[in-house]
Amino acid sequence: MKFIVFILLLIPFCSFTQKDTTQAIIETIVTEQSMPNIDNNQSLTKSEIDEISAVDIGELLQKISGVNLKSYGSLGGLKTVSMRGLGSNHTSIVKDGFTLSNAQTGQVNLGQIETDNVVGLVSAIGERFKTILPISAQISGSSFLIKTFENTLSSDTLQVRASYKNGSFNQNHAYFGVKYRPKNISIALHGSGKVSTGGYGYSIENEFENTTRKRLNNDYQDYSVGANLAYRFKQGVSRIGFSHKSIEQGLPGAVILYNTNPDERLSTRLNQLNYDLQTTINKTVFRFYSSASKSFLEYVDLTYLNAIGGIEVGYTSRKLNTGLTMRAKLGDRFSINGGLEYDLSGLISSDTNFAKPIRNHLSALLASTYKMEKIYLELGLSTQYVDERNKNGQDGIDRLRVNPYLSLTNRSKNEVHWKHHFFYRNSFRLPSFNELYYNNIGNNQLKPEDAHQLNYGLSFVPVNKNLTLYVKSNVYFNRVQNKIVAIPTKNLFVWSIQNVGLAHIYGGEVNLRANYKSGQNWRYSLFFNYNFQKALDLTDKGSPTYNHQIAYIPIHTGNFDVSIYRKTTGVRISNYLVALRYSLNENIPSNVVEGFLIADATLFHTLKVNQKQSVKMQFTVKNLFNQSYAYIRSFVMPGRNYLITLSYAFN
Repeated sequence: MKFIVFILLLIPFCSFTQKDTTQAIIETIVTEQSMPNIDNNQSLTKSEIDEISAVDIGELLQKISGVNLKSYGSLGGLKTVSMRGLGSNHTSIVKDGFTLSNAQTGQVNLGQIETDNVVGLVSAIGERFKTILPISAQISGSSFLIKTFENTLSSDTLQVRASYKNGSFNQNHAYFGVKYRPKNISIALHGSGKVSTGGYGYSIENEFENTTRKRLNNDYQDYSVGANLAYRFKQGVSRIGFSHKSIEQGLPGAVILYNTNPDERLSTRLNQLNYDLQTTINKTVFRFYSSASKSFLEYVDLTYLNAIGGIEVGYTSRKLNTGLTMRAKLGDRFSINGGLEYDLSGLISSDTNFAKPIRNHLSALLASTYKMEKIYLELGLSTQYVDERNKNGQDGIDRLRVNPYLSLTNRSKNEVHWKHHFFYRNSFRLPSFNELYYNNIGNNQLKPEDAHQLNYGLSFVPVNKNLTLYVKSNVYFNRVQNKIVAIPTKNLFVWSIQNVGLAHIYGGEVNLRANYKSGQNWRYSLFFNYNFQKALDLTDKGSPTYNHQIAYIPIHTGNFDVSIYRKTTGVRISNYLVALRYSLNENIPSNVVEGFLIADATLFHTLKVNQKQSVKMQFTVKNLFNQSYAYIRSFVMPGRNYLITLSYAFN
C-alpha cells in the first residue's frame, strides 16, 4: 500500500511535455577558468589540484571552506568530511556523474579515492538544479563533484597520462591512463596502485612522561583498474564503464599508552558497472543512468577475547541504482527540470547473528527556474520513500519525506561582477546498515537526520585586470533534528552511535582569491578561506551537554596558500588551520582535542618536450614544521614527511 501511495505522489512529477530550443549539453566540470567564477559553489582546477599534492580526495577537500575533515590516522586510516556541521552521510560524492555510496557504513572513505586522474573538483551547496546530476545528489544536503581524466570527452585522437609518486613511510603510487578517440568513439583504459608500509613516528604523553613510538598496523595496499567506452552522436552521448578496486590494509586503532600492538585487518573488494545516456528528445535534455556494484569487506581480529578466540567475518553488499533526469527551457525566462531515481541495497554477512537488511529507496524531484534580467528564482520539491526489510530480525522503520528547496539570486549585468544569493534547503539522511543493525552497537530505532539549511551569500569581483581579486562570503544556519553522531571506540570498525535530538549550527565563511601577473614571466596567486562554525546541542536543557559544541566540530578552520610562478616553475606554500575540538559532546577540559596549524611546501617545474608532450616534476614537504597533531583523539597523524611526483602528459 505504501508503494502505491508513493507512486501516486510521483504522478504529478511525470505528467508534463514541452518543446523549446534547448540544445544537448554534455555534463562537464570546468578544469581551468579564465574568468573568476561567482557562483555559490567552490571549485579546484587541475593545476590547483596538482600543486596541492594531495594523495587522496580527503586532503583536497580541506581546501573547501565549510568542510571539516576527519582523518583517523592518515596512512591506512579512514577519511570523511562533513559540510557545515552536517554529517558525512549528508553529503553526496559524485564521481563522473555517478553517486558513490556505501549502504553498510553510510560513508565514503575519501582516503581510498586517488587524485592522480582528477581534473576538476566542485563543492555544490546551491545551484545543483542547473546540472544533469543523479537525483540523490541534487536533493542531498551538499555534494562534491569529481571529474576524472578517463571520463572527460576530448577532441584529441590520443591522450596519455602517467604519474609516479614516492614518499616517506615507503609510499609508492603509480597511475596510467590512456584515451583513444577514433571518430565518434572514445575508449579509455586506466590502472593505479598505491602501497605503503606505514610505521611513522609519534609522541604520546601521560602525567609522568613523553614517549616516542612508531605507528603500527597502518600498512596499505590499493590496486584498481577500469575501462570506459563513450559514443558521441548528433543529439548526445552514451557511456559505459567498469572499475575494480582491491584493498588490503591494517586498521590502526586508537593510540593507547599501554596498548601498542593493534593487529586488526581489513580487506575490501569493489566492482562497479556504470551506464548512462544523455540525449535530446523534442529539444529537451534527458539523462538516463544506471549503476550496479558489489563490494566484499572482511574484518579480522584474531586477538579478540571471545569464546572462539577472535573475529573473522565477511560482509557482502550489493547495490543497484537507476534514474532519469531532464532539463528543458519553456520560453526565454522559464525552465523546468526533475527526475526519478530508484536505489536497491542489500547486505549479507558470514556472521549468522548479523542482520540481512534490504532497502528500497525511491526519490523524485520537480524543480523550476524563472529568469529575469538580474534575478533568478528557483523552486524545487523532492519526495523520498524508503522501505526497510530485515530477513534476520526486526525491520527498520519505513520513511516518507517531502523536502522543499528555494533559491533567489540577484547578479550584476555590467563590468562590476557581483551576486547576492539566498537559499533554503530541507533534506534528510538515513542511518546506515551498520548504524541500525551492527552487533552490540546497532540501533534499529535510530531516526534519520532532518536538516533545514538557510544561506545568504555575497560574491563579487572588484578588480579584473593584471590583478584579479575575487571575494565570496556566506552566512548560514542549519537546524538539524535527530543528528546522528558516530565516534570510533576500539578501532575504525567499532563505533558508538547516538542521536542528538536537536542541533543548531550557524556560521560564516569568507573566501578570497587574488591573481597578479607581472610582465610575461611572473605570476602570483593568493588563496584564503576562513570558516566560523558553532554546532550546539540543544536537545535537553537539563543535560550536561546542553548548548555545548558537538563532538569533533571545530569552531574555526581555515586555509592560507601562496603561490609564485616564473614561466613553468613555481612554489606553493599551503597552510591549514583547525581550532580545538571536543572528543565528546560535553565540553570539559578532559575532552579537549588540541587545535593545530599545518604547513606544506611544494616546488614544481613543467618541462615541455614538444607540442604534444610534457613532464611535470614536484617535490613536496608535508607538515613542514613537524607538528604533533590529531584530527580525532588518539588517532595520531604523521610528522614531517616528503613526496616526490613525476607526471607525464601526451595530447
